[in-house]
Amino acid sequence: MKFEFTDEHEALRSLLREVCAEVGNARAVYNSDATLDARLWSALGTSGLLGVGGPEAYDGGGAGPVEQVLIAEGLGRVAGAVPFSEHAAAGDTIARLGSEGQCKRLLIPLNRAEQVAGIVSPTKSNLAAISVRSDRDGWRLDGRLPLIPNAAAATILLVPAVIDDRLRWLVTGNAQITALATVDRTRPAAAAEFSGTAAEILAVDETPDRPTELLWTLAAAEAVGAASTALDSTARYTTERHQFGLPIGTFQAVKHRLADMLVAVENSRSVVYAAAWALAEDGRAGRAAPLAQAVATGYAIEVVSTAVQLHGGIGVTWECDLHLYLRRAKALELTYGSPAEHRARIAASLLDA
Repeated sequence: MKFEFTDEHEALRSLLREVCAEVGNARAVYNSDATLDARLWSALGTSGLLGVGGPEAYDGGGAGPVEQVLIAEGLGRVAGAVPFSEHAAAGDTIARLGSEGQCKRLLIPLNRAEQVAGIVSPTKSNLAAISVRSDRDGWRLDGRLPLIPNAAAATILLVPAVIDDRLRWLVTGNAQITALATVDRTRPAAAAEFSGTAAEILAVDETPDRPTELLWTLAAAEAVGAASTALDSTARYTTERHQFGLPIGTFQAVKHRLADMLVAVENSRSVVYAAAWALAEDGRAGRAAPLAQAVATGYAIEVVSTAVQLHGGIGVTWECDLHLYLRRAKALELTYGSPAEHRARIAASLLDA
C-alpha cells in the first residue's frame, strides 16, 4: 500500500481544525466543574467526526484507524477536553464484537454524541476487580474499578471480564461513576462501582488485542498533537522574542533545541501512523502499538518541557497555554503504561518470537 495521505484525509484535518477553532475551549473545562467540553463534543457528533471509524450502517463514517488517528492528533493539538480516544476504541469494539441489534442500539447514539463511551483496559488488576454472574434477567457485575482513564463523562462503559476462561466484553450504562481529578483536567478519570449492575455481553466470543492496541495508538496520537503545538508555539515565540537586538531563535543553542524538538515530533508521528496503518491493514498492530506509546508519550514530555524552558518566565505562567500541553503529555505518559513498560513488552515479544 502507499503510505501517504489522500485529499480526503486533508479535508478531514481541515474540518477538524474548523470545528475546534469555532467551538473548542479547553480552558472552560479548567475553570469549571465540567467533565468534558460539551459544545465540542456535540460539534464532533454533528459533523460526523466522532463516528468516522464506525460502520456507515450505524451513522458512522465507514473509515478506520488512520482517520481516527488524524482526529486524535488534531484534538491533542488543541488539548481538546473530550474523551475521543476511549470513545472511539469502545465504539470499534462494539462494532466488531456486537450483534447487529447491539450495534444498531449502541453505536448510533455513540456516533451522534448522544452517549459518551468509556472503556476499561483488560489488565490483570481490572479483571480481578470485577466479578460477573448471570441470572434469569441477564448478566450482573459486582466490584469496584478505582481508576478508569478519561471516563468521568462516560454514560456507558465497556468492561472486560473472564467468563469460562475467555475474555469477553460487556456493556453497561448503570455503573455508579465518580469523577476523579487528575493532573490534566481535560481528561478527568473516574471510579466505577458495580453492585449487581445489569450489563449485556457482546455477541462475538473472541479474545482480540485490537481494543487495547487501538486505544494505545489513539492516545499516542494525542501526545503527538500536544507535542506538535508546543513545537509550533515555540518556533513562533523564538522569532518574536529578542535579546541583544536579535530574535532568540537565531542563537545556535536555541536552534539546536528546536531541531531536536522537530526530530522528536516527526519520529513520534511516524510510529503512530505506522501503528494506525497496521491496524487498518491487518486488524492488529502487534509491536507497533506499544512502540507508538513508548516513543510518542516519552517524546511529548521532552518536547513540551523544552518548550516551557525556551519560553522563559512566561512559560510557567497560568496564562500561557503550555501548561495545558504539559499536563496532557504527563497524563498520557502514564495512563496506559509508561514508556519503560511498553519497551519491556516489546522486548518480551521479541524474545518469545
